Amino acid sequence: MDKTKPFWEESYKRKGRLDTFYEGKPSPDVVLAASKLDKGSQILDLGCGEGRNAIYLAQLGFAVTASDISKPGIDKLRDTAKELGLKIGSSVCDMRNFDFSENYDLIISHSCFQYIPRKEWKGLIEKMKKATNAGGLHVINIFTDEEPEPEDQKGLMVGLFKKGELAKSYHDWKIIEYKPYVIEHTHPDGPTHKHAGESLVAQKLKE
Repeated sequence: MDKTKPFWEESYKRKGRLDTFYEGKPSPDVVLAASKLDKGSQILDLGCGEGRNAIYLAQLGFAVTASDISKPGIDKLRDTAKELGLKIGSSVCDMRNFDFSENYDLIISHSCFQYIPRKEWKGLIEKMKKATNAGGLHVINIFTDEEPEPEDQKGLMVGLFKKGELAKSYHDWKIIEYKPYVIEHTHPDGPTHKHAGESLVAQKLKE
């Protein structure tokens, strides 16, 4: 394994469809949000990884755009979408530089914000909120400093949230679901991690 790169880069390079530590399954908070969307809704998966949530949403018939800083992750997403006959707009991009040139009915960011500095994720959340249609949804999942940064990721988690900070960022939205959690899991052929985090599903108020 290349120690200069995050361990998940090697996971994304493995052959086979969406075979990393989530086993290709969508996140429960994404499933919840999808159940509230109208047919034809526009969705952005920002920091999509290998695309497990994007694939799931595209299979439901939504118009999905997905972006991630990892080229192996986007390559795997594209290969999987082609195999399944799905149309998903995709790009390799640092989420901080994403061009919010259109609005969306759902924006997802799953387990990404803690890897960018705090002052930058605060501004990014505001951009995402502005690029969301009235009545639209956000699904945000983050790690907090309630658990220390894992040894193999020292120096990566530069933007860990404080407890409750995510919910405060959405004080002006309707919070549909908010779940603090602590998980311990082992990555295939990789390390075991313990994380404290928070999952939020929120809806932009209609004017």
